[in-house]
Amino acid sequence: MLVTRILVAMAGIPLLLGTAYLGGWMLLLLVILMAFTGLVEFYHLAARWKLKPIVPAGIAGGLLFIVGAYFSKGTAAWMGAWLTLAMLLLFLALFPRVAAADVAITLLGSWYIGGMLAYLPLLRLLPGGAGILILAFLLTWANDTGAYFCGRIFGRRHPWPALSPGKTWAGAAGGLLATLIIVEVLGPLLLPAFNSWLLAGLAVLAAVAAQAGDLIESGFKRQAGVKDSGRLLPGHGGILDRFDSLLLVAPVVYYYVAFFL
Repeated sequence: MLVTRILVAMAGIPLLLGTAYLGGWMLLLLVILMAFTGLVEFYHLAARWKLKPIVPAGIAGGLLFIVGAYFSKGTAAWMGAWLTLAMLLLFLALFPRVAAADVAITLLGSWYIGGMLAYLPLLRLLPGGAGILILAFLLTWANDTGAYFCGRIFGRRHPWPALSPGKTWAGAAGGLLATLIIVEVLGPLLLPAFNSWLLAGLAVLAAVAAQAGDLIESGFKRQAGVKDSGRLLPGHGGILDRFDSLLLVAPVVYYYVAFFL
C-alpha cells in the first residue's frame, strides 16, 4: 500500500506543481476536473446518508464558484447569494418531490468542494502567485506526511477515537513540525516578502486547517460507512481523500497572504 501511495504521488506531484507554476487556463481546467470528481464523490457519500442531492445542480453550482472566482479575480459574495437563491427556487419548482434536506446537502457540496477549490486559482492570481500556490501545496503535503509517519511511529493517544481512530496527538505534532520545517526552508524562496515570523504563523494556521480538513472528511466517511470517498487514486482513495486537507488550507493561505502582502 505504501509503495502504491508513493508511486501515485511521484506521478501527481510534478503535475500539480507544474500546473501551479504555469497557471492560466491549464490550472483552471485542472481545478475544474478536481472539483467535478470531488463533487461526484461527495454526493455519493450523501446518498449513503439516505439523502437525495440534486447532483446536476450541485455540480453546476460548484463549478460556477471556480469559474466565477477566476474571471472576477476574487470570491464575490454575489456568487454564493445567487447560488443559494437558485437552490431555493429549485426547491419550490420541484416541491414536494425534493426535501429541504436534499437541497441543503446539494448546496453544502457546492460550497464545500467548489467554493474551497476556487481559492487555488485565486492564490495563483496574487502577486508572486506561482510561489504562493506551490507553497500551499507543499505545506499541505508536509502536514499530511509528518502526521502519517509520526502517528505510525509514535502515536499512542487518540484524541478523537469516534471520529477518526487513526489520528493521534503525535501525528498532529508531527504534521505541525513538518509544516514549520518546510515553511522556514522553502518559504523565503517562494514567499520572499514574508519574514520568518510571518512564515511561521502561516505554517501553524495551515497545519491546523489541514488537520481540520482531514477530520471533517473522516467524519463524512464514517457516517457514510466507507473507508474511502472513491477509488480514482490507487493507494490514496478518491479526490476527497487526497485533497481534503487542501480544501481548508487554500482559503486560509489566501486570506493570510492577502492580508499581509
